[in-house]
Amino acid sequence: MSNIANSGFIPRKTIIASTITSLLAFTPITHAFEEVVNEEESVETIEVTGSRLTRTTFDAPSPTTVISAETIQMTGALNMNDVLSTMPQFGKGFDATDGNYSFGNSGINAPDLRDLGSTRTLNLVNGKRPIAITNDSNIMLTDIGIIPSELVERVEVLTGGGSAVYGSDAVAGVVNFILKKDFEGTNIRAQMGDTDAGGAESQSVTLTHGINFDDGRGNFTMSVDYFKQKALRFAERPGSGNTKRYINNPDDTGPNDGIFDKIIANDVSYPSFNATNNMFGVWNNDAGDVDWFQLNDGNASLRTPAEATEDGWMALDGSGYDPLGYNMARNPYDRVNAYARLGYQFDSVTVSADVMYSKTESEDEIDPAFVWDTWTTVEALQGDGIAIPESVLNTLDDYGDNWLKLPYTFDEAGPRGHKNEREYLSASITLEGDLTDNWSWDVYLTTGFTKSKLTKNNDLRNDRFDSSNFTIIGPCVDEGNCPAFNPFEPASQEVLNYIMATHDTHTDVTGHGFAANLSGEVLELPAGVVQVTGGIDIRYESLDYRPSELWSSGNLSSMMTGIDDVSRNIQEVYGEILIPVISDVTLIKNLEIEAAVRHAKYSTESASFTSSKLGINWAITDDVRFRSTYSRAIRAPQLGELFTGESIGYSDLTDPCDADEINGGPADGRRLTNCQALGIDEGWDSNLKGKRGKVISSGNPKLEEETATTFTAGFVFQPTFIDDLRISIDYYDIDLSDLIVNFGANTMLSNCVDLESINNDYCAQVSREANGDVISVNDTSLNADNSRRRGIDFEGSYVVKMAETFGLSGELLFNIAATHQLEKSYTEYDYIEDKPLVDDPLGELGAPEWKGDVMLTYNLDDLSVRWTTKYTQGGPRYKDVADDRYEDIDIEDSIVHNFWMGYDINEELNVYVGVNNVTDETWLDNPFTNWGRLNYSLLGRAYYAGFNYSF
Repeated sequence: MSNIANSGFIPRKTIIASTITSLLAFTPITHAFEEVVNEEESVETIEVTGSRLTRTTFDAPSPTTVISAETIQMTGALNMNDVLSTMPQFGKGFDATDGNYSFGNSGINAPDLRDLGSTRTLNLVNGKRPIAITNDSNIMLTDIGIIPSELVERVEVLTGGGSAVYGSDAVAGVVNFILKKDFEGTNIRAQMGDTDAGGAESQSVTLTHGINFDDGRGNFTMSVDYFKQKALRFAERPGSGNTKRYINNPDDTGPNDGIFDKIIANDVSYPSFNATNNMFGVWNNDAGDVDWFQLNDGNASLRTPAEATEDGWMALDGSGYDPLGYNMARNPYDRVNAYARLGYQFDSVTVSADVMYSKTESEDEIDPAFVWDTWTTVEALQGDGIAIPESVLNTLDDYGDNWLKLPYTFDEAGPRGHKNEREYLSASITLEGDLTDNWSWDVYLTTGFTKSKLTKNNDLRNDRFDSSNFTIIGPCVDEGNCPAFNPFEPASQEVLNYIMATHDTHTDVTGHGFAANLSGEVLELPAGVVQVTGGIDIRYESLDYRPSELWSSGNLSSMMTGIDDVSRNIQEVYGEILIPVISDVTLIKNLEIEAAVRHAKYSTESASFTSSKLGINWAITDDVRFRSTYSRAIRAPQLGELFTGESIGYSDLTDPCDADEINGGPADGRRLTNCQALGIDEGWDSNLKGKRGKVISSGNPKLEEETATTFTAGFVFQPTFIDDLRISIDYYDIDLSDLIVNFGANTMLSNCVDLESINNDYCAQVSREANGDVISVNDTSLNADNSRRRGIDFEGSYVVKMAETFGLSGELLFNIAATHQLEKSYTEYDYIEDKPLVDDPLGELGAPEWKGDVMLTYNLDDLSVRWTTKYTQGGPRYKDVADDRYEDIDIEDSIVHNFWMGYDINEELNVYVGVNNVTDETWLDNPFTNWGRLNYSLLGRAYYAGFNYSF
């Protein structure tokens, strides 16, 4: 991946061809690739992802997987992250079309290598950083949805640290999208898709046009891409989501009795939540729970008896309200991308400029605003001026009670929702040329911005509605014009207009960048030429977060504080060297050593740090090559992590000084002593008991960088005695320290009184009243924990010449890629016990030991057919529980078969069809998989068809 190779107009040897011929990396090989190899016999210099050095038939020592444009099309995916997230090396990441119970994540595409988090995967376009967007935590991400899909020539995936070459964020690796640079002609591609069970219909149209001029010295290319996908609602997949839950087994007799403690209940509904009618509950002494009554036109009738409820919030007899009434499994998504590039090769300098624009819209919705079940009395309600229907009073009389449990759902307002509109614009110019035959240079300048608008609707205003007593409050009280409200009746439109809010939040990200690089040959050694490259990289980034005035006021269920246009400058200098050490001796066909170092200085943290890399590339024979790298990779704290203002929310908190908790903690009884030092004695009831507590989150300007040591080692094998067989095996080890994490408010509370004394940093994060009541807990980011990923990647390909092997026409291509994960650990330091606590969920659901893809492609003249099988190992949801804890805790493997077929009708027109998930797997039989996550999709069988027309 080269400033030279990706920006000029003189054709260079492609990374695909070099990868195949040098046998260093597996790539999904198609008939088109074979033609490339056959046509390019001569050796030419190239650059590859993972290094800025030019090569002569040598790849970088880091494992690199290449995904071709043909392979992308054969998936039927119109979102690039749909391709990446199901590959063995990737976790789920952010997906534009996945449901998010959040207020700002819908519409984001961000890959996640090694499941270390999207912020630890560096995404590049032609080797350059695009301008970032932000998620709902003000974390900057590269949205790969902005990339013009039809101009993607290939995607190169480098696993392992790449910070020494590319800077911060390349902890897990680098994903580099290489765009076509000399497209000529006009192409129209259109595709439509649907699912067998309905929902998530999609369509796309792309127009690409390119023209060469002045005898090929210049090229102009443009592309416009439109993509639309409709929502998939959980309601369209009966049995999904919260309709299936674990409940207590009534036949359970205790631990280790061989009887499941928890069993699966189907068709679960909500006794009071999501109510579309007015409700109230009365305590049933005999059943030990609440009988729920429904009001219709003021008449009360029993809807869900206490005997049919579980834990007070699940109805097991189907009498409750639909838990899937509003939520989406996949969000609707609209995207328009436009791209234009102009380049010209002068006698000694090549100049290219491009402009990239993207506009996306996505939305999500959740249940309507509601008031949690609240116990109250007839007298309290009447004291607040609330008229109680006669049927409610009669029902209470029948129970001999004046207490009732009163929930309220503002279903007349409709669902709460958010809509995200994002706009991206960037422009860049590149100049490059040769100083001599052996030295080249390039200069790159870019600028751009992203603008995001988040619209939230149907937020309940706490300054106008008092949920503790169901009364209208606020300015209408002084003005004497409050609309009438009664919790036993539907809310009027006047009430909804007064207490519900729709408001907008804006986020702007601006970025500028300048880079200059110089590469060349410095010394001739017996084994070859020493190559060096060096350069500077200067970047500017700013973040301006402006939540609505209403959201900032604290008058909603949460509060967000703005980030007032914070910015920073980043200055980096790097150098890289390639030394050919030995060649053409016993057991050493060729041996190269590669090293790189990058020094970075960030203005915000007033910090500087250094990344480094050392690699070895050893061709043992013509058949076998060994490769290995050791690197120090860095992730610098982001502007959002450093400077996010205070956000206030409410969570379930446990006060360790409460009467029920004060004698817990360490065995030496220090919790009691420390609580007493805070002025709290035994027998004290905390204000948090049975209530949610106030949690304040904010940025931390004192954060430092995360550091990872990464190691890879492996072999590439292509026997000269077996044509077209290629195999690679690579071990990887990523050890990440000083992880930027939030401890959590409950940990802040417990650590405050469970350490040796209350003279600690945790107590400073807990604010209490003089009587001990918790006012708030501050949960800020800290450099605290570690994480590690170890595993082995297997990749291979083989081409079967059908005529030679079976006497049949055509050729058959076999490709396999698999990852065997050896460790996926997370280490949290226990400051109370003064020791690290390591948790490794490897083998559990979501942490599979094995993931793999197998592809069979058959080419016969104008026909191509591909069958893909994608495998993700299942396993128990929890490893460290008794065998009789959960029914069906062992989750089956995810095995998905996809089919694609394309046919060239003539030189101009290609048509294709595809079926994904041919066997219609949905995994709706288990509460752990019926949400459609972790490669257990809810889509079911899906169809698509499209065409490419070129002229």
